[in-house]
This record gives sequence, C-alpha cells and structure tokens, in this order.
Amino acid sequence: MASNETMKTRLPRHEILHQLRGHQEKRHRDLVCHRSVDCRWIFQPSVSDMASLAAEMTLEDADDCCNKATGIYVHSAKRTGYLCLLLQTLHNYLYGRWFRPYKSEIEYVQFIAKTFLPELLLEDLRPGPLANLAVSVHAAICNRAQEIRDAVKDLSPHHSRSDWDPPPAKCPKRLGRDAYSRMELDRIIRHQEFFVLRPLFRAIIIIIRLEEYSDKDLDIAQLPVLLVRTGTEDGLSAPISFESIAHHIHSAIHDTAKGEIAVRVALEVAVDFIMMLEKRETDAFGHQPDPIASTRDLEDGGLAGRYEILQTAETLGWGDEPLAGPSSGWVDTKIHTGWCGGGVDSDNWKRRAQRLERENVIRAEEMYPEPYQWPAILQGSRKHWQIWRD
Repeated sequence: MASNETMKTRLPRHEILHQLRGHQEKRHRDLVCHRSVDCRWIFQPSVSDMASLAAEMTLEDADDCCNKATGIYVHSAKRTGYLCLLLQTLHNYLYGRWFRPYKSEIEYVQFIAKTFLPELLLEDLRPGPLANLAVSVHAAICNRAQEIRDAVKDLSPHHSRSDWDPPPAKCPKRLGRDAYSRMELDRIIRHQEFFVLRPLFRAIIIIIRLEEYSDKDLDIAQLPVLLVRTGTEDGLSAPISFESIAHHIHSAIHDTAKGEIAVRVALEVAVDFIMMLEKRETDAFGHQPDPIASTRDLEDGGLAGRYEILQTAETLGWGDEPLAGPSSGWVDTKIHTGWCGGGVDSDNWKRRAQRLERENVIRAEEMYPEPYQWPAILQGSRKHWQIWRD
C-alpha cells in the first residue's frame, strides 16, 4: 500500500503560490473589515478629552494608523440604525476602489484609509468648527500613535507583558483588543520598522456625518463628505491643493492665510483625490513600506506570519525551494486570469453582509416607525459602543 506521502498529490508551484496569496488576501480583507465595520473594534477617540484619547489608544490602534493614505472620521450626534449599514457599505466601496486582485501590497495591513468613530457630537455643530475639531483630534491621534510606537521599539524583545502594571513610560496600557492580544511582544516589536505613519495620512482627512446617510438606497459614491487639509505637510513631495477638483466642489471652508482648508464633495471625488495623492507620493519616494525588504523573511505585520505561511505551503506540497514575499508577486496572472481563492470568497461574504444589513434596516423601519430607543446601559454614554472598560 502506498504511504500517505506518496499518495499526497503535489500541486504545481504556480498553484501553491496562488493559494497562498488567496489566504493572505482573505486575512487582509477580514482584518481591515473587522477594524472598519465592527463598532467594538473601531477606535473611538474621546474628542472632548485628549487625555482620555491618549489613554485609550492601544499599540494595535497606533499601528493601524500606519500604511494608510488618510483617516476617515464618521461623526454623528446620535446613535441610529444606519451606522452599521453605513460602515459596511463604506468599507466595501473603499475596498473595491483600492484593491487590485493579486497585485495590491497588503502586508502590514496596508489600505487606503483608517476609519475612526468619534464620540457623539453636538447636533448643530457647523462644518467649520467640525473641520477644526477633526484636525486637532487627528493631530493628537497621529502624535500619540508615533509616541506609542517609539516607546515600544525601545523595549527589549524579551520584555514581559506581565510587568506592565504600570506599563513602561509612554507605552499603552494594552497592546490591543483584537489580533494583538494574541501576539507575542517580540514579534510586534520586529514589525514596527515597517509600519509607516505616512506624511499623507497626517496631511489630509475625510469627514462623514452619519446624518447625511439617512437613505438606505443612497449611492455611497455620491455621499457628501468634507475633504480636509490638516495643514501638516512635512514630508510630502509637494503641497496639497484642491485646484484639480475645483469643478467638483459644492462648497468650501476658507482660512485667510491658508486658502481652502476643507471642501464639500462627493465621496467618490474625495477617494479619487486621495488615490491621486498617494500615487504622487509613491512616484516620488517609492512604495512605503518597501515591499521586498519588509517581507524578506515572510513577515507580514500580523496577517499570518512566517510560520503559518510556510506550514500552509508545506501542506500544499511546497518543497525546499526558498519562499519570500511580497505576496503581490506570487501569482502568475497569465495563468490565473480571473480572481478566485480566499480573497474573492471573503469579498463575497462582506458584500452579502451588506445586503443583509440593508434588509435589517428596512425590516426595522417597517416594524418600528418611531425612532429606536437604545438600551439604558448606553444612555448617557457618548461612545457608540462602550469598549473602554477594564
């Protein structure tokens, strides 16, 4: 009788690499979605108390600000049933615009944007004060994220997390609430070099008001947003100007010294503009982080990790041939001409979840014509979801 080893069919090299990339695409999509859609895991900055904001941020939050082109702030004055639908629809739209099957650089959780869900604001807050508030909050988030990452990089790789009571100076109280809660500190420290807090992320943000999304049939691409220059442009290849999208601007907020600091445009215009700026910066300075250097040892910033990638490859029949990243170079698109595998499977599930959430909203409106009253446990809380308790 043939042994299990001889019975095991060895897949062609191109097929193994194709399946490995599919695993990475699925992990990337799931992780980005988790941090963009689930209110329990989205960072909810305390805009009324910058000290609380600093105390609440974990290393996972700080690293997730890295390798992104912009921050998106979803503001609201009250909790509504539309929040989950908006977050799911927004994430699917952004992913569809940004992601290129098999070719996007996805290691170290690279993506076009990080979503923030600030605490509830006053209902009558005007666009000008809202933009100014968002700029100050974004600056505080960026500064704290850099401070946390610098502090962690100074730790010994063998530093024990059990010693963190109190935590080392300037380090966060917790590493994270999601994936980082299960990772070893030395592995996280090794990753820090390739988490890049990009100048573009510091320089421009998008503001969405939940109240603007009050129609479940609204085309998300046409959702009105504020595109805001923060005034922090150190490290950019050139200043940011809204001149190229002037014909798409509905209204603008001006500063006598700086000109237009914020413009009201459709979401698709804002996304086009951000992607244009990201390409401009990549053309000027190269891709950050460097795709080859950052994945040379199959590190991927928390997607799977070297051990799991090699174990999966071996299971599929990979031999002794060296395997290195980035995964964007693994798939031969002359052979694999259509998108299939773990990435597209995850994408289909996320879009199905959006359709189901839309059906839930419709059903809720039919059953409860009056505005829904949230449970008493949330009354008086300005957070959308109370996740900050120890």
